[in-house]
Amino acid sequence: MATEARRTPDARPDAGAHEVLRDRMAAAAADLAARARALNDRRVEAFGGAGLELAGAARLDTGRPRVPCDAAAVGGALLLGANPPAGHGRPESVADVLTLHRLRVEDGGPPAFEPAGADAVPGLLDDPRLHRDVEELFRYYRHARLLRLRRTGPLLLAVFSIGERATDIRVLRWRAEDGGTVAYLDAKGERDHLDPTARSARAAQDVVWTPAAREDHVTGRHPHVAVDGGTLYVSTVGGALTVKTVNDTETAEGVHSEPVEDPLQALADAEIAHARVGPLVLLRVLPYNETVHRHLVFNTRTGEVLRLDGIGQACRRLPDDQGVVFPGGCYLADAPAGSAARTFEADTEGMEFEAEVRSPNGEDVLYVFHAPSRGRSLLLPYNLIRKEAAAPIPALGHALFDDGTLAVLGEAAGGEETAAHPVRLWNTPYALRPRAAGPAGDGPLARVGNAELVRGISDCLSVVRLAEGVTGWTARGAGGGGLPTAAALEAVTAACARAADRHHWLDAPGLAEELEGLGTPLRTLREAAEQAVAEYARVAELRERAAAAVEETAARTTALVRRVRGEAPGEAAGWVALLAELRRARGAVETLRELRHADPGRIDALGAELDEALAATGRRAAADLSRADAFDGVGAAVAELAERAAAAPTAAEADALGERIAGHADGLGAVTEVIGSLEVGDATVRTAVLERIGEATAAVNRARAVLEGRRRELLEAEGRAEFAAETALLGQAVTGALAAATTPDECDEQLGRLLVRLEDLESRFGAHEDFLARLAERREEIRETFAARRQARLDERARHAERLAVSAARVLETVARRCASLASAEEVAAHFAADPLVARIRATAEELRSLGDTARAEELTASLAAARQEADRALRDRVELGADGSGGAGTVRLGRHRFAVSTRPLEVTLVPHGDGLAFAVSGTGYRAAVRDPDFAATREFWDQPLVSESPHVYRAEHLAATVLADLPPDAAGTGDTDAESLLPLVRRAAETAYDEGYDRGVHDHDAAAILAQVLRLRAGAGLLRFTPRARAAAQLFWAYGADGAARAAWTVRARSLARARAAFGAHGALEPLAAELGRAAQQFLERAGLPAPSRPAAVGAYLAEELAFSGGRFAVGPAARALLDGFHASLGGAQSAPAEEFAEDLRALGGGSPGEPGRPAARHQLATAWLGAYAESAAREGREGREDGRDAAPSPDLPEAVAVALCGDALEHRDVDAPLTAVVTGLLGTHPRITGGALPLRLDEFLARTEEFRTVRVPAHRAYTRRRAELLGAERERLRLDAYVPRVLPAFVRNRLIDEVYLPLIGDNLAKQLGTAGEDRRTDSQGLLLLLSPPGYGKTTLMEYVAARLGLAFVRVDGPALGHRTTSLDPAAAPDATARREVEKINFALETGSDVLLHLDDVQHTSPELLQRFIPLCDAQRRLDGVRFSDGRPATYDLRGKRFAVCMTGNPFTESGARFRVPDMLANRADVWNLGDVLSGREELFALSHIENSLTANPVLAPLASRERADTELLVRLAGGDPTARPDRLSHPYAPAELEQVLGVLRGLLRVRRTVLAVNAAYIASASGDEAARTEPPFRLQGSYRDTGKLAGRLAPVMTEEEVEALIDDHYTAEARTLSAEAEANLLKLAELRGRMTREQERRWREVKEAFRARAARTGRAAGAAETVPEPIPQTVPEPTPQTVSGAAPEAEAAAGGAAL
Repeated sequence: MATEARRTPDARPDAGAHEVLRDRMAAAAADLAARARALNDRRVEAFGGAGLELAGAARLDTGRPRVPCDAAAVGGALLLGANPPAGHGRPESVADVLTLHRLRVEDGGPPAFEPAGADAVPGLLDDPRLHRDVEELFRYYRHARLLRLRRTGPLLLAVFSIGERATDIRVLRWRAEDGGTVAYLDAKGERDHLDPTARSARAAQDVVWTPAAREDHVTGRHPHVAVDGGTLYVSTVGGALTVKTVNDTETAEGVHSEPVEDPLQALADAEIAHARVGPLVLLRVLPYNETVHRHLVFNTRTGEVLRLDGIGQACRRLPDDQGVVFPGGCYLADAPAGSAARTFEADTEGMEFEAEVRSPNGEDVLYVFHAPSRGRSLLLPYNLIRKEAAAPIPALGHALFDDGTLAVLGEAAGGEETAAHPVRLWNTPYALRPRAAGPAGDGPLARVGNAELVRGISDCLSVVRLAEGVTGWTARGAGGGGLPTAAALEAVTAACARAADRHHWLDAPGLAEELEGLGTPLRTLREAAEQAVAEYARVAELRERAAAAVEETAARTTALVRRVRGEAPGEAAGWVALLAELRRARGAVETLRELRHADPGRIDALGAELDEALAATGRRAAADLSRADAFDGVGAAVAELAERAAAAPTAAEADALGERIAGHADGLGAVTEVIGSLEVGDATVRTAVLERIGEATAAVNRARAVLEGRRRELLEAEGRAEFAAETALLGQAVTGALAAATTPDECDEQLGRLLVRLEDLESRFGAHEDFLARLAERREEIRETFAARRQARLDERARHAERLAVSAARVLETVARRCASLASAEEVAAHFAADPLVARIRATAEELRSLGDTARAEELTASLAAARQEADRALRDRVELGADGSGGAGTVRLGRHRFAVSTRPLEVTLVPHGDGLAFAVSGTGYRAAVRDPDFAATREFWDQPLVSESPHVYRAEHLAATVLADLPPDAAGTGDTDAESLLPLVRRAAETAYDEGYDRGVHDHDAAAILAQVLRLRAGAGLLRFTPRARAAAQLFWAYGADGAARAAWTVRARSLARARAAFGAHGALEPLAAELGRAAQQFLERAGLPAPSRPAAVGAYLAEELAFSGGRFAVGPAARALLDGFHASLGGAQSAPAEEFAEDLRALGGGSPGEPGRPAARHQLATAWLGAYAESAAREGREGREDGRDAAPSPDLPEAVAVALCGDALEHRDVDAPLTAVVTGLLGTHPRITGGALPLRLDEFLARTEEFRTVRVPAHRAYTRRRAELLGAERERLRLDAYVPRVLPAFVRNRLIDEVYLPLIGDNLAKQLGTAGEDRRTDSQGLLLLLSPPGYGKTTLMEYVAARLGLAFVRVDGPALGHRTTSLDPAAAPDATARREVEKINFALETGSDVLLHLDDVQHTSPELLQRFIPLCDAQRRLDGVRFSDGRPATYDLRGKRFAVCMTGNPFTESGARFRVPDMLANRADVWNLGDVLSGREELFALSHIENSLTANPVLAPLASRERADTELLVRLAGGDPTARPDRLSHPYAPAELEQVLGVLRGLLRVRRTVLAVNAAYIASASGDEAARTEPPFRLQGSYRDTGKLAGRLAPVMTEEEVEALIDDHYTAEARTLSAEAEANLLKLAELRGRMTREQERRWREVKEAFRARAARTGRAAGAAETVPEPIPQTVPEPTPQTVSGAAPEAEAAAGGAAL
């Protein structure tokens, strides 16, 4: 046993830690014991209980000598069974063996038994059948004798022996009922009486023995058998019965050992079995050649092994596996080692288990053991709470009466035969009928029950005993053994856990404290024990590590010492190495002492071993180094190193040589030190060795000097080259780091790496001052570069985050608009689950988080959740408030009125106003003229809504021209350029130009058709694609404005560039030349007075192309040629006199060439007049021939015809006969240019017109659009329209109070102000709504909700901002800027006129004069004077017939407690409602609204806000304990756990509501009271929806009633801090209202009221009115009646609700 304990690591904790934990455990155990005993005393007082005590002694007189064998209690009498002694005759009748006796107890006298007749208990001994059966029994069986009397269930058995065998019996039977009725049955009860063998088997079955099998054998040097899966290991080999707890076959030692009779036996020779009883393992072992089993008990909690052979006779489990009981003793599982077993000196021979009798209170158990062969019994009492067995009571027989009296039949003194038999009487708790019933009612003791209390107290006291065993260990032990074992501490931890798990009431909320709070010390004890176990584990780990380190060092030391002893180095270096290694090993051994829990003895032994080895090796080294040639090897090696150092090629090689030289120097120093420290007997030896060491040291110093000189030379040369390379690499690293630094964090990371690299370079080149200066410069450059890059990345990230947030806000608006059209909750859920826009918002939030903008991400997520809530609420409102109940958005019903819903958003637009434009708010009468002079210049675009279309350009034409501009110039008009093939190309272009208003399938179709025609015409037109005007200007310039040299140069350049274009596809090659030609032509034409085209670039482009194509032969179109031919024909031909006269006139005006241009402007005017007159004449003839009679358009070819006529002699011309016109048919769009789906098309005109539109008008229109958007945005910002869009708070809940009371009230008023929908609409709009209530009840929120549902602009005016000094609606008269802003809002609302709800909030802070200005709105005239917000001019607003409403809200009581008086004239005309007055009969709804309004404040209750309203009401009733409420009527399927959470929060919320309603009632009562009658300080704490919501948000399902009350305390304490001097009085009043005043508070409250009345008396104010104190709030929420769903008393809540507003 000692060996195994020594092999186990001594993992005891430090004494200091143990002291702390032990004291903590001891205190907790003492507390737990005291509480458990106190609870037990209460249990005994409540349920009754009695101990086992001796009541007295008495005698039984049988009249004749008898040998008693047994007794039984029947019908209140004692039935004695006795046999006549030998020599006194045979028994013949019932009276010879069975007699009845009555117990008589006189006052003050001893108890005594007196004989009773056979008929004392009817049916017992007076039955004739009994007498007959007994007489026959004795007649037929001469040796018959009574063995015993036995109760088994309702039967009473009398067992007679009739033979020599144990089975030769005859059994008489009676039925004994609980009421005392006895009836004899027969003499056939053998089957009811089990034979001894059967009873022994049954008794043995209480513990199940499991024999060991062959597979449990563990072989080895010392084999053993594994028991209980390896819990124990048992062996009977080696001459001893050994029990081990460790599977170690290398040793025979164990925790228990005892010798066996036969030492020569194998492992399989013994019979081994085990049984498990809780933490106990019972062993039954029969060694080889032995006849009696040995029985042992092993306690897994304490590690104790004890031999108890008594369990082999009859072993029974104690209740709850507290241990085992056996004849003569017991073993307790939870008791400390050494005190767990208790045995008594008693005769237990042949004892078998007979019966188990439990007391009614469950605390006591009586175990009855019986020896059938000897007729003896042993009674063993056991107490479950104290967990102790009393001394056993031996008996010849015993009888237990119904009242618990136990009569024990004893043996006469000396065993003599006598007629007086001793009986001891005991008072016991084993009453068959309890003397007292359990406690009445439903108190905590009754709810738990006596039996459960007994078990719980018993388990707690078991924990105490285990803890006392641990905390008292030090007193029993000594030294280290005074600390408890880990197993003992683990047993305490396990016992605490078992007790807590078995008995829920130890920690049950609301129950544990009423039952002495056993859970608290139990939890403390468990935590302390767990800490102690953890300390054990920590120490064990440290000890194992220390032991491993010591053993590892010991192994190295042993190997080193062995090697040193066997080596003999031939030179000094070898000896130095050996000695140095020994010294290092010695130092390593010394460091082991620093390890905690290391074995100091083992360390000392290792140190001594190394010291001896050092001394021996030193002596050997001194003897060897005294030789003359001992250091020759060192000298030669150093000389060689010196030669190599002088010729070292690099500094790195020099450093390596330096290390070798230093090694020799260190070796010599070590030898010197060793020799100096050795105790050498011969001094000459020491001197000789030191002299040789000095010579060798001198050689080393010379080598060092050579090496240092060479190294300095090499470093100077190599350093500069290396620095240049390193700086180059540093530059590359900086470039790479800048490329990798894509975020601010990466910039910091890369900069840090570069700075580390710079520091490394500084350390390497620190010897060079110039290098350090250059590195410092680079450091600053790198810092500045990365600072700039980091700032750029920060700016980029901020811009990106801003773009994301703005985009997400727009998407969120789109999502909200889409939700307005969803028709069911399923569609809303599907939309927010799968819609791409919603997914985009979530993705944007995640991206913002990744950018570090968590605040915006959270705001976006919250906004999305709010949008979801608003969608659900809006859908629910549309369904429930819709006039037809269908959820349509057309009308909304408020009470009994239907109202039209305006769905137009509040937007700023531009509308015509006079001769200009004006800002307008959509759907209203607001107009404000635009006074921006720059914007007036864009008048031509005011009537052009689309950038792609004007009266002169069809948008499909613009689209076709845009696509044409992107096509190559040589794109053909045939083949794959038909309309069908061009449609995809056109459609792609239309899709990218999303702002140009193309309708898919219409304008793309038309554009493709137009483009196909244009391409076809362009393919044959050549240069005729340029307009006649451009071609005419080019001819005039080329003929009169360019000399020959310029012409030649421009021609060469044009032709060359054209060839380059053809060779390389450079389509823009001619553009510079074209621009140059255009500028030159423009300058000439303007200088010469000739008509200049609006776009000179077209002239240059045509001229460049003409020069490149023909070299100066200008193309003439067929129309121009026809015009000239017709002109000449009309004159009679080219040779006719009129024609000659025309030519002569032109010549008379001069020249016709560049050298002599003459007067070109006059010549051009003349030619234009002639040709124009002809063209007009031809046009008139054409008009007369037209069927429609319309004027023909002027000929566009006239400028070209004029130019050809003027330049005919100066230029060469070529006629080009190509079609330029076509009609595009089948068009689907509409435009003034389209007639019957057909669009006339002329190529040159189309190209010029669309080119100018595309390059000039479209950019100008886009600039106009941008300016227009800027003006609208600025005006919207000035008007602050976003502030007037009503937004319903996410926490708003439309409850029953709102539906059934407030909305009908508001609807009645708005029906007068706005007018209702339908034919019954009033035409005389009038009225004003004034709502009054204390603050915090949601008046403003309600009106904003109404405005949102009606689609009205909500203009909220802040009353406190207006103040009492604002009396006019003129902003200029406002007293300050804040008031001016509020007055401007009023005027804006009045000017807007329609679809507006003007809301004046907190009007009690405003001037009555200002309020009276709204009186005209109450009458049919509906006119009000004010100042226009748009231009600041006075105006009279006429609101008749307009959807305009005014609502005022306020608190009827000011902050000082005075009542707010509404101006009389306003009160007489407006609808003034004090919301508290409209609650008559609706008090329950008001109370319920506090619950409904606070749902969204608590995460557990928040889902209820979007579910069926009836569910909320039913849940409130369930939480209030309404017996008629049933959870199966809930429409939503709540899981039990979810339902319990909801109800838990609602229970707390009901308590909160009771306080809030009471506070509200007290606030109103105080504020509305007469100051002269006040007898206590004013009560200013408020109880509103706001207070309920704040408290609801902090409620948790697991809160107890006291925790909820503490939460209310904290809330109102914080609220009272704002009241300064009145805080104490208000808190005292609150405590009075809640009924939670302590005596000290009551005393203080009286003092405060007395002081208040005294001050009132001094100031002359009367204080004699009777004080009204509201009834305190009950501390427990009563179960409501079915009529009150709020959980409060109907009268109290009715009073609170009726005065709430």
